[in-house]
Amino acid sequence: MLSTAWTRAKALLPRERPRLGGQCLLCRQWSRHRLCAQCLSQAASRPARGAACSRCALPLAGTGSPCCAACLRQPPPLDHCRAALDYGHPWDRLLLDFKFNAQAPLAKPLAALMLGALQAEPRPDLLCCVPLSSQRLRERGYNQSHELARRLARPLQLPYEGRLLIRLPGAPQSRLDAEARRRHVRGAFVLTAGMAARIRGARVAVVDDVMTTGATLHEIAATLKRAGAAEVWGWALMRAG
Repeated sequence: MLSTAWTRAKALLPRERPRLGGQCLLCRQWSRHRLCAQCLSQAASRPARGAACSRCALPLAGTGSPCCAACLRQPPPLDHCRAALDYGHPWDRLLLDFKFNAQAPLAKPLAALMLGALQAEPRPDLLCCVPLSSQRLRERGYNQSHELARRLARPLQLPYEGRLLIRLPGAPQSRLDAEARRRHVRGAFVLTAGMAARIRGARVAVVDDVMTTGATLHEIAATLKRAGAAEVWGWALMRAG
């Protein structure tokens, strides 16, 4: 049986057309849905992420502080950060299917996992997502972060602006190390024309599918703060590292 939190979160999401049947994308058994009841039940019963730093979402060492030592020494541009899952088996494979293998409908169960983790979080003034460059959007056919964010906005009763930011063209960064990622995303995002008034003085939450080094969310946070945002929060489906 699914947990109460999972059931409530799933019920809050918009209804989508069911498929006739096929393999569960986790266990590969036949299922009418992309994730079978058994896998969803296991997802619901997984222990919650342990204590995590409120600024970078990495595990805390039990010091009693809400922030890790690295964030205390050098606070990142993000004022708050929350991740629903650790990046690991079996969710890493599911994320790769969602991101690279044209499995956009996975956004619904993955957003439900995020929703369960975010229900008790403070509410920002505005929700947005990490944008893709126009080239990457043409290649994939959809922006996975947008697909998650738009499914979170309504149940959390948040205004959502999917075109708040533009990502300038650039090479993929999935194989870059931390320092190369930071260099790669420097200056990669610009505010869409006419959006400055929308974020001035606002607390803005940015939805991302996976936070690896934090370089992307940090650059977005810096961009939004230069444009007048009061605070920028990161909401990630998964946290690696």
